[in-house]
Amino acid sequence: MSYLLRHAEGLPEAKFYESKLARISSAGFTSFKKQKYLLFDQYDFENEYYYDKRGNEYFVRKYNGKWVATSTEDSGISPLYLKELDLNRYTFNIQPLLDQIRSKNNLAKNFNAITSRVWYIGEKTVIQNNICIFIALLSDDQVAESELLGLKAKTGKMDGALILCPFYQIKSQDLLSKLAGQNAFCMTFKEAFKKDGTIDFGKVQLNQAAGQPTQKLTTKQTADYTKYAYQCYDVLHIPGTASRKRSNDININGNTIKMPDTAFALLIELVVELKKGKGGWLTKVVDAGKYQIFDRVRQPLQGSLQGKDAKKFIENNASKQYRISTHPDFVTYDRENLLNYADITIKNMAKKLPR
Repeated sequence: MSYLLRHAEGLPEAKFYESKLARISSAGFTSFKKQKYLLFDQYDFENEYYYDKRGNEYFVRKYNGKWVATSTEDSGISPLYLKELDLNRYTFNIQPLLDQIRSKNNLAKNFNAITSRVWYIGEKTVIQNNICIFIALLSDDQVAESELLGLKAKTGKMDGALILCPFYQIKSQDLLSKLAGQNAFCMTFKEAFKKDGTIDFGKVQLNQAAGQPTQKLTTKQTADYTKYAYQCYDVLHIPGTASRKRSNDININGNTIKMPDTAFALLIELVVELKKGKGGWLTKVVDAGKYQIFDRVRQPLQGSLQGKDAKKFIENNASKQYRISTHPDFVTYDRENLLNYADITIKNMAKKLPR
């Protein structure tokens, strides 16, 4: 695969001879034919020439059952006697690779060829950006500039682009700056893919979606936002102040607010689930007509949220599941104070919180 991709970056229409591929790996050659990475390309002896390792041009004909190649440039060069596998050639079919990448990463939408060098293979939501994913076979910065700077115009509206190249890396700082201006990010396969074949979106330093508050994310946090699609970046702290007059202190984005006991207990339950680090979804069966229990959690938070939308912060997926839709790292608490709560329900849930 490495051999094929390196040559395809230089020339997507490159031809590969069976004799060369079999020398690299006979088993690999057989496997790649079966998987349709290699497609047989019929030699047209009337209109095409044969080239040796040094690039010398030959005219090929079959005499007495043998393939003979004679030089078109110098009659003094001895003819070559070729075998069938010397003349059997193939083109590299990138389609199975694209299918594998799309499937492994659960990319939305279908793929299509943008040019002979660039393929669009789907979309992914990364920190609330709708990111278009491309595979590109590029040989140098000049080719890269002509192929990549027009992607946005060719594909329509997109928040950003992740361009994956087998080996090519951009050297021009000017080109890197232009791509950054379009919220486009270019990575090699080695940089982009984890060992299991999934894309490490945590390494993608894309700008956040327009209108979203600035929040510097770590690589792990970026990956979590991509995997679990949290909707917010709000910072929540629960000081665990003892209940006074049926109200409890909550700090949201630096603002201290009060929350009633019943709503506070539900908030703690949501925090316990969020801190498990698996997306935070809490399955909560609520009797018909009694969904206001979640509104009671949302209402005190409303004015202090960055996005001013409490239904995004306390999110419902329409499958009787709810969660706090911000990263677990942005939610903190004083566990000891919560363990000293008079309310036994709060005290028991606090025991489930990580230290």
